[in-house]
Amino acid sequence: MFTADVALDVYIDINILLLFACLLWLTATAVLRAAGLGHAVSARLSLLRWGFLAVLASPIAVALLSEGVAAGFNLTDLIVSQYLQGRFQMDPFTLETILTLRGQTTEALLDPRGWVALTLGVVLVGGALFHAARLILAWALLRRVMRESYHWRRFGAVELRLSDTVSVPFSTRSWHRRYVVLPSAMLPRADDLRIALGHEFQHLRQGDVEWEIGLELLRPLLFWNPGFHLWKRQVEEMRELSCDRRLMARRNLGVAAYCQCLLRVCDDSLSPRRLFAVTMPVVGLLTAERRPFAPRSAGLLRRRMEALVDARCEPDPARLSVMLLAPLGVLTFVAALAMQSAGDWSQDRLMLSTILNLERLDALNATIPSPAVPGW
Repeated sequence: MFTADVALDVYIDINILLLFACLLWLTATAVLRAAGLGHAVSARLSLLRWGFLAVLASPIAVALLSEGVAAGFNLTDLIVSQYLQGRFQMDPFTLETILTLRGQTTEALLDPRGWVALTLGVVLVGGALFHAARLILAWALLRRVMRESYHWRRFGAVELRLSDTVSVPFSTRSWHRRYVVLPSAMLPRADDLRIALGHEFQHLRQGDVEWEIGLELLRPLLFWNPGFHLWKRQVEEMRELSCDRRLMARRNLGVAAYCQCLLRVCDDSLSPRRLFAVTMPVVGLLTAERRPFAPRSAGLLRRRMEALVDARCEPDPARLSVMLLAPLGVLTFVAALAMQSAGDWSQDRLMLSTILNLERLDALNATIPSPAVPGW
């Protein structure tokens, strides 16, 4: 049964695991580049997505495991058991400090009488409310854009709409329908229109819109974690590179025409009539941000064009992503298990406590001088 304490532990574990997963991701990226597979963007996108799900699911699975099937089991008991059996040597006081570090740190941070807990509470709650309000504003802006757009065509559950207020094609969705919104100014440019439609349809096929919405919904909870922002930026880059590569493989599009389309849309997005003051939960043909994030968008555009010109064939993305995800998932679960707070007192931990008490008595006796004996 999930209590408030368990839910808080899961939240803390998710944030720690996200930082740990970022280190694993950077390591995997370096290994792929060293192996000449840096262009395997589809496999890396799958790794990012499933890795993020592993980060979210591992603490929940460990909490359910400790509450249900394997109640009473935790890594602390395993470490203590190995220590008592002489499998490794360590000062007992150092071992106790390591085993109780997680619980003591959490208690110190959440102590309502301390200024640290109060400051953290204000920052987290205030930041969550700010980003939640920003998300609501973004949804309102998106509804306004959709309301002011015009119905053009419909293909099954996908509706094409034209807008006079946007300059970058994008795709989004509601509960029951998906939308592709195109700038009205793009209609006379048949080649750009064909490329933009193909690009947005590929985003819909990849499920990029759903992932973007999901990550934006999690932002109010994880806004303070740098690992979340790094992970989201990597997802955005890999999805664009993967979308470009798959679209070029599916359609007979010229590289020069594709790159020129990206440059024209980028130029259109810098016009004063751009409406995007707040990032909306959509997936566009490109991301064109103003200062101070313009260099990041320009860098992504350059890497996309370089990848298009390079046009290297990607190996089997499904097999490669499974090969990468298996160790990442295992390491993530083991890390989630290792971070769990110590459970109820077991026989091994009682024995460790006895050893600690004997060590303390020996230290105390060594500091007390022996009484003088008469006649000696």
